[in-house]
Amino acid sequence: MPITEIFYYKPEVSITSLNVRKMNFIKTLCAIFFFSLFIISCNQDSIVEESKQVITPQSAEGDIIPDQYIVNFKSSAIPGALSYIDQPENIRDRETKAALMEENTAIVTAQIKSFLDQEGISEDAILYVYTAIEAGAALRLTEEQFKNLQSNPTVNTIEFDRSVSLPDFTIDHIDEDGGSRAQTTPCGITNAGGAANAGTSRWIWVVDTGIDLDHPDLNVVTNSTYAKSYVGGSPNDCNGHGTHCAGTAAARNNSFGVVGVAANAPVVPIRVLNCGGSGSTSGIIAGLNHVATYDLPGDVVNMSLGGYYGGGCANGSSYKSVIQGLGNAGTRVAIAAGNSAANAAFYQPACVNGNRVYTVSSMTCGKSWSSFSNYNMNPVDYIATGSSVYSTYLNGGYATLSGTSMATPHVAGICQIRNNSPRSVGTVYKNGEYYPIAKR
Repeated sequence: MPITEIFYYKPEVSITSLNVRKMNFIKTLCAIFFFSLFIISCNQDSIVEESKQVITPQSAEGDIIPDQYIVNFKSSAIPGALSYIDQPENIRDRETKAALMEENTAIVTAQIKSFLDQEGISEDAILYVYTAIEAGAALRLTEEQFKNLQSNPTVNTIEFDRSVSLPDFTIDHIDEDGGSRAQTTPCGITNAGGAANAGTSRWIWVVDTGIDLDHPDLNVVTNSTYAKSYVGGSPNDCNGHGTHCAGTAAARNNSFGVVGVAANAPVVPIRVLNCGGSGSTSGIIAGLNHVATYDLPGDVVNMSLGGYYGGGCANGSSYKSVIQGLGNAGTRVAIAAGNSAANAAFYQPACVNGNRVYTVSSMTCGKSWSSFSNYNMNPVDYIATGSSVYSTYLNGGYATLSGTSMATPHVAGICQIRNNSPRSVGTVYKNGEYYPIAKR
């Protein structure tokens, strides 16, 4: 019955009946009111429960650094610097992006430090601040501070920081005189489809032990705005691993030494591992945060590094948000599968899947499986030559090394040349799976 009928006088309706109807109407309103209160109360309880949700690290395996954590904040609370730029994928000038990002980074950094100050976390407990893609920080925390952050509604994830070392690789031979002989084309370059002269607008960021800054066979970006070290000192390589990767990806096409897949491409040293090849997950993510501040669509990141994480790696890895963010913004990321002859799904960052993200296993020059290589087509995307790879090395020299670290820069070079994913030409068989050979 429409409510208005109760308020019209009708001779055939008695006063008693009218009163009963009024009482029923009042009861109905009361029922609706109390039901609404019940729903609101339930929603508030739900919000309270959500705010009390305890966030725990996905894995307690690997080489955990005691009392060090990587914390990411919800984008609704503290958005990353890229979110302040309208259509960043359309920026084609590196200096323009740098200016915009530096301005926005200051805003995000202030928000992060304000939050940490409110939580009683001092400046000297902050190892790194991450601002570019997803706001976060690497922190030294007391047990009480850790527990407080676990239930803080501003926090999205908390993961343990871990020590990272280069995957075990083999130095087969060091050749200090290679630059005095005629240029050779290593078998890995041939297997990848041969060398091609690269344009210089798309950079290859080598996140590693640095690069030999004055190697005559490399086009190294030495500008201190871009070339950085996160383990102290300069981005100059004192290990050799990063220089070797850089040469495979992009050694010059000249009359001596070797030639890379993307010959002459600019290589940018992001030094995250020390002379002994050691660093931390938090430091590597700081390097990736730096790349995300200055990269442009079409750039490539080479990550020939990693460490054991354990189960749930694909979703729990601390690298996930920044690597996927790089890929989504137009930068391609090549990642070594690892050299433990084990399932790559348990190793980070190899376990990370995403748009424009490629995990790489290793084959021999003869296109058979490298015995040391990690496997599993989830997450591995391609295979390239990683056994007995000849490339640039320390002090202007050359060396032959083996590892998935050596396979990965073949893919990085292919991505730079193609400005696209590698082609797949042929396969290598392993454990019931066929791994596509990366070609330019």
